[in-house]
Amino acid sequence: MSRKWERMVQKNTKTTNKLRAKQGKPSLSQAVSDGTITIKGRNWLMPVLLICVGIFCYITFAITPQDETLYWLTGGCYILLGVFTYFVRRPFLRIGKNFLLTRRFTGDKRADAAQIEEIVLTKDAVVIALQGKGGKWVFTRLYHRIDVSAMADKLKEFAQLNGVALKSE
Repeated sequence: MSRKWERMVQKNTKTTNKLRAKQGKPSLSQAVSDGTITIKGRNWLMPVLLICVGIFCYITFAITPQDETLYWLTGGCYILLGVFTYFVRRPFLRIGKNFLLTRRFTGDKRADAAQIEEIVLTKDAVVIALQGKGGKWVFTRLYHRIDVSAMADKLKEFAQLNGVALKSE
């Protein structure tokens, strides 16, 4: 029964999207989106460090006279963790109408416009200073491999819309 239901939903969605396209409206998936903009980068320092630790395990444990299977497994796991963090755990900044969201080491962090003290834009970095003990969110071109110019443009619009202090250097 569930497969039949899924096929019916897909069929009805397809016909509804065709009808909406004729009327000049966006498709259902586009109409549901909340209007946030996500700017993604690429973290390279932690994966390189983990891969180097894995290679170090292979080099140093190759000369041990003991059973080596666990040593090989440890080195392989470090390398796999490095590859995983490079391809899957990417840094991002999601810009909503009145909030910013980013990924930190301990998880995703959200800051409303009222919590943002100022936004500093430089040639190679963007610094978002939060009020209180929120600290600073720093996005750099070198470390995060992120498009700083596109981020700066979107953050200028965000700052004007929400009345956040903006400083360009």
